[in-house]
Amino acid sequence: MRTLHILGNKNKGIRNKIFLLAWPVILTNLLNTLTVTVDMIMVGRLGPVAIASVGLGSQVVFISFAVMIAVSAGTVALVARYIGAKENKMAGYVLQQSLILGAILSIPLMLIGLFFSDDILSLLGAECGVVTTGAVYIKIVFLASIFTFTNFLSAAALRGAGDTKTPLYVSGIVSVVNIMLNYMLIFGKFGFPALGVKGAAIGTALSFVVGTVVYIIIFLKGKTVLNLFSNGRIFELETIRRIMRIGTPAATEQIAIQIGFIIYVMIVIIFGTNALAAHQIGMRIQSLSFMPGFGFAMASAALVGQNLGAKKIKEAEQSGWQSMQLCVVTMVAISAVLFIIARPVACIFVDDAETVNLSVTWIRILAVGIPAIGIYFTIAGALRGAGDTRWPLYASVIGVYGCRLPLALLLGFYAGLGLYGVWIAMTVEYYIRSILVVYRFKSGKWKHIKV
Repeated sequence: MRTLHILGNKNKGIRNKIFLLAWPVILTNLLNTLTVTVDMIMVGRLGPVAIASVGLGSQVVFISFAVMIAVSAGTVALVARYIGAKENKMAGYVLQQSLILGAILSIPLMLIGLFFSDDILSLLGAECGVVTTGAVYIKIVFLASIFTFTNFLSAAALRGAGDTKTPLYVSGIVSVVNIMLNYMLIFGKFGFPALGVKGAAIGTALSFVVGTVVYIIIFLKGKTVLNLFSNGRIFELETIRRIMRIGTPAATEQIAIQIGFIIYVMIVIIFGTNALAAHQIGMRIQSLSFMPGFGFAMASAALVGQNLGAKKIKEAEQSGWQSMQLCVVTMVAISAVLFIIARPVACIFVDDAETVNLSVTWIRILAVGIPAIGIYFTIAGALRGAGDTRWPLYASVIGVYGCRLPLALLLGFYAGLGLYGVWIAMTVEYYIRSILVVYRFKSGKWKHIKV
């Protein structure tokens, strides 16, 4: 009985740490997603073509996130290990090197967005109006790539160090600026011209510039656990290599996922612009439902990495399992609510009857898969925190290319379920991915990976 009591207290302590790290991340991602959702609602007032353009344009922009995630995955793992080992100076040096690397990598991404956005959207099979409008959106957002990288990597490093509140505060500022600018520039308020989709892109880009300025001010004041301005070399190749060695599988995972998502969207496009608009609405709602998953995943990654750095192997394992349990309970509740309120939520985005009806069905199909996403996010986060970034890659590739795409074609066209069959395939894939990462975490092989 005494042993059970001690274990119960230990698990309670771990759960408290998870909550302390998770809730600011949840609120941060909620703010970010709400901002994107509000933007989508405002753009939705311009009609299905505008909402399809921004949605598809955002899908292309998300490909650049693969590169950011590559750098951030290595940054989080190394920062967490150094913080756990009480080597704060080295943790700050990792942040410095990751920001320099991010700045370098943002340049080719910006050029791709500027010169090839029309070709990319045309290749996806979008209608002429969607290509024209979406390309403008992509070009403007990609111009701010270096600022997007700085925001993303600064937040990731601080979270790896256990500081999840500072990114929350900065995200709040960025979100407010984004919504205000988009409102003024989309609809032409307070003397500004009505720029429509172009205005949404400008507002988004400028908000990341503001976020970068805020992070620089915070680091200059030395108020965080990480010291960005260390005395080390400006560009240190060995640290860069360590970051990329850990992060490359994460980047490959994201690239594979995003390419798979684009192929998947190409299948959806076959069913028309209303289907594409409904798909983008559903994805925005899904992004909101993912927020607890992101929070618990980051908590899991930080705690697993820090505990491994401090040689506390058992606590590292418990952090992963406890994060998963807490996340699944939360995600089940969210999925139940979404299933019930699907129609009023869809009506917020658009008033086209066909698009609303399709969106309602899509949201409900997505709701069934949300608990599986909770499992995948937290356990994949735990593996990444340990530096085991390959297995989330394997799970994603198998899930997207071995399950989602073939099943979408099978159910959508050969089984005669049409668009609904295509959407069902995505939910099934989430469960496949979650099973694979749980298998890896349960094996315990991640405990012996060197970073």
